[in-house]
Amino acid sequence: MARHHIWKRVKFCPDDVFMLASDVCDYPNFIKFISAVRIKNEQKKGHIRTLLAEVRIRYQFIRERFSTHVHLNAGERTVEVKLARGPFRKLSNHWNVHALDDGSSLVEFKVDYELNIPFLSQLLSTREDRAAASIMKAFERRAAERFEGVGGEDQAVEAQIAAIKAS
Repeated sequence: MARHHIWKRVKFCPDDVFMLASDVCDYPNFIKFISAVRIKNEQKKGHIRTLLAEVRIRYQFIRERFSTHVHLNAGERTVEVKLARGPFRKLSNHWNVHALDDGSSLVEFKVDYELNIPFLSQLLSTREDRAAASIMKAFERRAAERFEGVGGEDQAVEAQIAAIKAS
């Protein structure tokens, strides 16, 4: 079982960061191990969208497909992902985009998963920490391609970041 919890301050507008995290069909364009995403069902109610997304992954000789329920809440800037079916015993991830006073964002990313296939778990266990960090870096690079940067020095928002993390 792998659990990762990453906090990252990014110098992009919170609404832009949420838009990027919620644009799951764009993931294959910047996350190298995701080869395709297809939306099989979509429902919208107010500022909440719910998707059933089929994801294809490719890593070295591994090719897999799985489906997830994706709950997008634009009002709270959250993305919740839960496994619908696939090669995982458990899969969930959560994005929460917090607005900072200088216009930038504090991104909280949590991922929790366990594979059904023991040998794959063993094979990938040495790369788990790097995988979560590489996803965050890929999102930050993609944001830089799509959006204008905002925000000031890290020291200007340190106290606010500490308060958000403590809550």
